[in-house]
Amino acid sequence: MKVFDFFKQGKAKGKAGELYFQLCGEKYANYPFQTKDLDEGMAVVSEVIMQYWKPRYLLDHDRHRAYEFMSRDECLQTVRQEDIAWEKLAALPSGAISLAKERSAHYPTLIGHFKNGVAEVSWELNPDGYYFMDEDGFGMTDDEEITVYGFIDRTASVVVKFQPVSDSKEWEAMRELAEKRVKACKRY
Repeated sequence: MKVFDFFKQGKAKGKAGELYFQLCGEKYANYPFQTKDLDEGMAVVSEVIMQYWKPRYLLDHDRHRAYEFMSRDECLQTVRQEDIAWEKLAALPSGAISLAKERSAHYPTLIGHFKNGVAEVSWELNPDGYYFMDEDGFGMTDDEEITVYGFIDRTASVVVKFQPVSDSKEWEAMRELAEKRVKACKRY
């Protein structure tokens, strides 16, 4: 990590700078935390919550800033109600919609690698039936996996709304839109 660069450039200002410095400390270098490089000077600090790795913080090493992406209670912190394409979620089961309204990330949620200033976030609203199965094979349900996708920038702000994606062309169009918005420094 670039802890010494932090001191060379002077203390980072604001909450994001203070959080960055804290996350570069010894406490976050060991279990139950781990830091993963996301390219372009970005990283994610994950924490084990309920036996699963969860993406808690997004680090911007170039700007010495950090952002809380997910709370310890598994609530997405940088996703607002207006960051979800509700009209595209209308056909989903009510349970999945409720989790989206609560911004609950109880099921797998991942931040992908950065490319051209944006990263894909996959947010699972409902797992497939295997998720509920115990080690003896009991408890499996007929649930289908429901995952929505969005794109974030270096500050963990959503630049393309979360929505279901049916094919790679749709996903690629979302990525292109995200890159275009970040390049133009525009929000939707």
